[in-house]
Order: sequence, then structure tokens, then C-alpha cells
Amino acid sequence: MRDPAGNAERYTDFFSTLAFREQSLADKFADAPTDKQVLFKSRNFEFSEESLVHAYGAGTSLAALRDEVLARTGLMLESADFIREKGNPEEWDNPYPFHGTSRTSIALAGIALLLVEANDYPRVFERLVSPEPGSRSYLADLLLKSFIPDYALAKKYKSDKYAAVWMDPVLRALAVPPEQRAQALAAHMRNWCRVMRPWGWKPDLDTRPGQDNLFCDFAFEVALAVCAYDIDDSGFRNHPYYPRDLVEHYRAHVRHTRDAWRAEGVGPGVPVTAPPPPQKADLAKSKRKAVARWVELACDGNVDATDAVLEAIGKPRKFDGIDELMAALAGNGQAIHADIKDDETLAIQAGRVAEDRGLGAFDGPPGPPFGPARCTATLLAFAEWLQARGYRLVDLDNGDDAWHAVVVKAEYAAEFLELGGQLRLAAREPADVYND
Repeated sequence: MRDPAGNAERYTDFFSTLAFREQSLADKFADAPTDKQVLFKSRNFEFSEESLVHAYGAGTSLAALRDEVLARTGLMLESADFIREKGNPEEWDNPYPFHGTSRTSIALAGIALLLVEANDYPRVFERLVSPEPGSRSYLADLLLKSFIPDYALAKKYKSDKYAAVWMDPVLRALAVPPEQRAQALAAHMRNWCRVMRPWGWKPDLDTRPGQDNLFCDFAFEVALAVCAYDIDDSGFRNHPYYPRDLVEHYRAHVRHTRDAWRAEGVGPGVPVTAPPPPQKADLAKSKRKAVARWVELACDGNVDATDAVLEAIGKPRKFDGIDELMAALAGNGQAIHADIKDDETLAIQAGRVAEDRGLGAFDGPPGPPFGPARCTATLLAFAEWLQARGYRLVDLDNGDDAWHAVVVKAEYAAEFLELGGQLRLAAREPADVYND
């Protein structure tokens, strides 16, 4: 088994359930109306991607996995043809399984493009890739063009703030001079598990039946980058979530045959543009007032986040409740907004807030205990951690059984609290709340 935290029984259950679902749709297909048939065919995309990544995690041999890739590619292409012929584009019947911001699609590309030796396979794979602007990403397109020479990059890409968490570090690593890429990717891999927390990884992952869900994911995007740009992976090849065997197979059986057309170390042969750092307002010179100023301080001057939150909530004079406000802040990585028992979400949100401010990685107490006790322990630890870095954690009282907190620079804390009082945003000291 390649999954370092995997459980054989859970994988057996996954494949049994998948087989049942696929057979059930096949049995219903002939008698279903056309719109349902289109839906059934589209499910083959999800089923195929999930099947391949779980087969990899479960330890399926590379030879058997390659055969499964070819079979699943054929199934997805047949399904795509059916959807194009029978589907209704006005109802968003999408005949393309590969989406550039999807973790399972990146897994599909990593497994398929690094494993299948056939010279024509990259062009076959290209037929799975959605050309729709909303389904593309800069990183995925750069990587695909490294294996499909005629693949066209888009003129413009829309950023996906959720996928950016795992995409941007790789883009930044590829944008540095070639001699620095290995070190940059190694630094990213040291942080990779933490980055994957929103997708289900956690330090105390327990995948026994009845416990945590399987976290069946690997750094396929890093493996694709390593192979595309011929990067030395010796600094992280032993990472438990790095698909080393795929990279080794590619270098031994594919790089100098199928992909011999590509010059050493150049990837797709185009310059890589690193994602710009968040634009930060000068908080000392800002002209924002009232709610806009409060939000700006809560976002530490992050202009995009501030604008996104204000767009979501409007500009109320005062607040009678803070759910909408906190949801907007948390959705942009600027606040803690979690159920009283949800210690994992709270830990993820604290980490995102810290990273957005460039404060480094915050790891709260792993537990036990869990639930509310771990939440309060995490919040107290976070408050102390922030204080040492010139920031303050401010708890917001919503009169409910959830956690609400924001982070502000210590030098603006007095202004922030005064503004909050004017806006009916009741603030509390962490020690007064979390030690109860």
C-alpha cells in the first residue's frame, strides 16, 4: 500500500462500493431517458478519476495501473462522445473530465502521463481536457504543454483561491532559475501535508473503519513538475506522499522515448510567471472608514480580501449578527469561523490566517483531547503565537455556540476595538473566553 495512513479494509470497501455504483448505472442505462443517460455517462468521469487515484494509493502494481489507465481513458472518451451527441450544452452537460483546478484531475494526469509509454497517448489524453476558461488553470496548462507540445496556453487565467493554496507554491518554484527549483520544491514538500489539510490530511489521521475518511492523495502536481522540468528530486523523494515510483518509471521508460522531443530542463519552453504576492494597503495611510476600515484591519490590509468581503456583505452601518461577515472573512482566509466542536476546521483556518500574513506555519495542539477542548487549546496557543509576532487574536461574541475570531496587528488593535464598539461588534480577550 502506498497510502502511508491507509487501511486495507477501507480500500476494499471503496472498490466494492464503486463497483456496485457503476454496475447499478449500467443496469439502469438502457431504460433511462436521454437526460438521465447523459448524467450516467458523466458519472464515468468521477468514477474513473477516483478509481485510478485509489488504485495508486492501495498499492496496485504500475503495470496493472497502466492497463487501468488505458481502459479508463477509453471509457471516459466514449462517455464524452455520448454527452456531446446527446447532451444539452444549455444545461451544462460537460463532456470533459479534466478540470485544471481539481485534485483528482491532477492525479489523473500524474498517473496517466507519467505511466503510459505509447507515443500517441499524450494527444489522446488531450481529448479529456476541458477547453472552457473556467475549467483551466495556469499550472495545469503549463504541465500539460510539457507533455503535449502543441497544447495551447490561454491568454488569461482566472485565479481559483482554493486551488491556489497548492498551485501557487509550485508555480513559484518553477519561476525561479533552474538551479534553484529543486530547493524550492523541497521547501514546498516540507509544507505539503499542512497545505493538504483542507482536503482531509491531518497529523493524527486515523483511517480505521468508523474513524477518519481516507486521505487518498499524493503530490502528483509536484511529480509532474519534476518530470516536465527534469528537476532533481533527491531532497524530497522519500516524502511519504511523493509518488516517487511514477517519477522513476517515467525517467526510465518514457522521458527518453515518448518525450525525447523536449529539451532538458525547459518544460514547455515558455517563461513561467510567478503568482504575485497579495497586494497590501498601507494601513497607516488608508482612507477607508467605518465598516470598510474594520474589514481592512481584519484582513491586515490585503486589498483583494478586503474588497471581496465588502462585496459579500455590502457596507452596513452596524451589525445585528456576524454570521455573514465571519463567513465572508473565513472564506477569504481571514478569520476563524467554526462550529464549537470542529477542531480540525478551526486549526485549518488558523493556519490560513497565519500564512496570509506571512507569519509562517502555525501548528496547534494535535490532541487529544478533541472537540471543544482542542478548540480552546488551539485558540489560546494561537493567541500566544501571534503575540510574539506583533499580532493579536480578537474573539467576537455572537451569542452562539461557535468560534469567531480575527487577527489584527497589535499597533492597530486599539483602533480596531474602538471601531468594533461603534459597529456593535462585541470583542473579547482570548484569555477571558477560552480559559472558562
